[in-house]
Amino acid sequence: LIPSTKVIITGISPLSIGASLAQAVSSQSPRLLILASRTPSNIASITSSIKTLYPSVRIAEIVLDLSDLRSVRTAAEEVKRIVGDGEVDVLFNNAGINISWREVTEEGYEKQFVTNHLGPFLFTNLLLPLMLRGSSQSRSNSSSNSTSTSDLGKVGKVGRATKRIINTSSEAHRISPIRFSDLHQTPGVRVVEGEGPRRGMPEGVLRRGGEGEGGEAYVYEPAIAYGMSKTANVLLSVELNRRVGGKGVGSWAVSPGNIMTNLVRGADEQMLKGMLSGVPDSEWKTADQGAATLVVAGFDPALDVSDGVYLHDCQMRRPSKWAVDSGFAERLWRVSEELVGEKFDVVGQGKGKSRL
Repeated sequence: LIPSTKVIITGISPLSIGASLAQAVSSQSPRLLILASRTPSNIASITSSIKTLYPSVRIAEIVLDLSDLRSVRTAAEEVKRIVGDGEVDVLFNNAGINISWREVTEEGYEKQFVTNHLGPFLFTNLLLPLMLRGSSQSRSNSSSNSTSTSDLGKVGKVGRATKRIINTSSEAHRISPIRFSDLHQTPGVRVVEGEGPRRGMPEGVLRRGGEGEGGEAYVYEPAIAYGMSKTANVLLSVELNRRVGGKGVGSWAVSPGNIMTNLVRGADEQMLKGMLSGVPDSEWKTADQGAATLVVAGFDPALDVSDGVYLHDCQMRRPSKWAVDSGFAERLWRVSEELVGEKFDVVGQGKGKSRL
């Protein structure tokens, strides 16, 4: 399958899952590999290493800062220029951050939320028309996609996908549901009942120990902000499958496992200690091992959306219920449209004037 595909991978940097994924895909001679990162030198480094091993691979590079929606729009236009009248077959929304302090972007977004969800949401929708070109469906019911999902995130009536959107999530999605009442994790805002984090997390994961449930004033917890963004990754796949699953495009969310990448190293000492305390040494993986699940999600011909939406260790796994709730998925989509200032119909074409 890979030799005939045009593939986009975001989150390219040395020693990362994205770098390992790019190497794995390159080894199978894709028709085109588009690498994206906010740091041009990172892309150049990975491109150079790939060309050393696989000199015939066609690679294009784009600068993409997912925390800046203007950059997202510019990058999407660059992809369209590169592809021309062609198609995009597989999009890996792999980029992400995990930081230990609250940072708000110039556009007013909490940085983990915009980088890990809102930016990929916009990038995906801007590229959906390229993925729907020439996509096929194995069933004839594209006009009646199911709106129901099971606790595995299964969606009925969608058929096997010929194009794929893969969102890199994490087992950290189990930390927190979407806090619709305060998407930007504002300190001092009262937490709505039912939007607090999971109880009983390992000591140290919550830096200040306060879980902020049921009316408590929220104190910014980076682990909660990160976990919420990872829940958003799964919900995005759920809603994409509802909207375009019957049109030959399928989406899965992937947990690569426990890997000591630069993203994990972004946690502060206390938070990192809490994360490490809950993971046996035997469960830590290399970046190459983590990338394996993304390869399965992106290219395994046997994979079907009707089997589930969340993969871990190259297998389907049951995610938290809040991550596959179809009502939450649709609500997050609508809220995300409002935040980016653009609405997207079922084929991913924006309507209305952007506020950016």
